[in-house]
Parts: sequence; structure tokens; C-alpha cells
Amino acid sequence: MRIQKIDISEIDFMKKDYSEELFQSVLRIGFSFPISVKQIGHHYICVDGHKRLSVLEDILTIKPDYHRGRLVPVIIKNNGDARSNDCWRGRNSH
Repeated sequence: MRIQKIDISEIDFMKKDYSEELFQSVLRIGFSFPISVKQIGHHYICVDGHKRLSVLEDILTIKPDYHRGRLVPVIIKNNGDARSNDCWRGRNSH
């Protein structure tokens, strides 16, 4: 699966409560691993990562110029790309 970056405004998610520790972690280091989403047309539905997206939304409200920006690393679950690594893309052609 490929990791892509998309704007938070393109992701539908449910606002969740989160801990202060999670808030501080996202503020300090961003996302350690990507959000899981499903794509529907040109929009995305969050499958896993509602709390982290809630944190990012709140950070952007408080600090619109947040140095990590609005782009969210995501893995699209329903795009048919089951490979974990793109290095095989041109090699396996039998």
C-alpha cells in the first residue's frame, strides 16, 4: 500500500475526545503512522485515525500556520494496491 498525503478538508471523520498527551504528541512530532481511509469519488472516509484527525483539526484552529500543515499521510484501503513497497512495480511483469 502506498502512503499518500491529502488535505484534512478532504477527509470525513467523526470528532472524538482525545488526551492531552495525544495533542502534545501530534503538535510536537505529527503523525507517527498514516491514517486509514476509504476513497469515495474525490473524497475520503476515515476508517482509523478519528482521534488524530480531531487533534489536527483543533491544532489548525488554534495555530492556522502550524508548521506541519494540513496534509495528512493516509493509506487508501480500497484502491486495490495491496503491495507494501513500490520497488516491485516494474520488476514483476510475468
